[in-house]
Amino acid sequence: MSEKKGDDHFSAAPPKRSGWESFKIFLWNGETSEFLGRTGGSWAKILTFYIVLYAFLAAFFAAMLLVFFQTLDLYQPRWQNANGLIGTNPGLGFRPMPRDENVESTLIHFKHGTSGNWKHWTTSLEEFLKPYDTVASSGEYFTSCSFEKPPSENKVCAFDIKLLGNQCTKEESFGYERGRPCIVLKLNRIFGWVPEPYDDPNDLPELMPADLKEYIKAKYAENKNQMNMIWVSCEGENSADREHIGNVTYTPFQGFPAYYFPYKNIPGYLSPIIALQFQKPEAGVLINIECKVWAKNIIHDRQRRLGSVHFEVLMD
Repeated sequence: MSEKKGDDHFSAAPPKRSGWESFKIFLWNGETSEFLGRTGGSWAKILTFYIVLYAFLAAFFAAMLLVFFQTLDLYQPRWQNANGLIGTNPGLGFRPMPRDENVESTLIHFKHGTSGNWKHWTTSLEEFLKPYDTVASSGEYFTSCSFEKPPSENKVCAFDIKLLGNQCTKEESFGYERGRPCIVLKLNRIFGWVPEPYDDPNDLPELMPADLKEYIKAKYAENKNQMNMIWVSCEGENSADREHIGNVTYTPFQGFPAYYFPYKNIPGYLSPIIALQFQKPEAGVLINIECKVWAKNIIHDRQRRLGSVHFEVLMD
């Protein structure tokens, strides 16, 4: 009879508990001293395991990063020129740029006059030129340069914004109010790239515009050292564009002096710039403009925009 009762006891179902009671026992089981289903010793073992595991992983990755950073130079890229992704053909950029919502556009569209909508374009130029206007060109890395006096080692040529003249200035609204808009050109930086200027005015590329050739010959006659230049030409892309573009002036030179190159990431370096001013573009006509840079080691490809930049001007 007692054996029968013992069998009934061991085969009895566990007591029924509500969901809340089961959850409280899961949080803390006083009978077994378990917290969240584990005893204190079990928790200590698993926490020790994960602390050791993640400490090892953190130390491993820190060591790998340390080894990686030992292979890097903080001032120059490891792969340069032909060995790098950028290559050896510098791109040409222009300012001002369209608004952010039209980031893919290259159209400079404005209405000139006192009631015109040119404020965005002048503000964009002000922001771009601000480093040129505020930089202290008398620091330890700066030096005055000329065609006869290139910079010494670990020095950069100071670029005086006054070289842009008194027309393409904030005070003159960069010409937009008067219908004579200014556009700034700059070469994109390629570390270590050295230009190869043309040294003979009688051996210029056949495709170079005739007026630029005449300009180069005149500069050569004045001073042979002025051939040390990356020349720039801007003209309408098509015959209709060339008819409506009007006269274009370049300040301070019709090119980038080669003594500003190569770029070596020296503190304070500022890319040389050129201010174009369209003296009398035809109003109400969309003008397609292509600017090219000219040097022996610069190739041109309109499809890939190598050695050139394209933009449009539409003045109302």
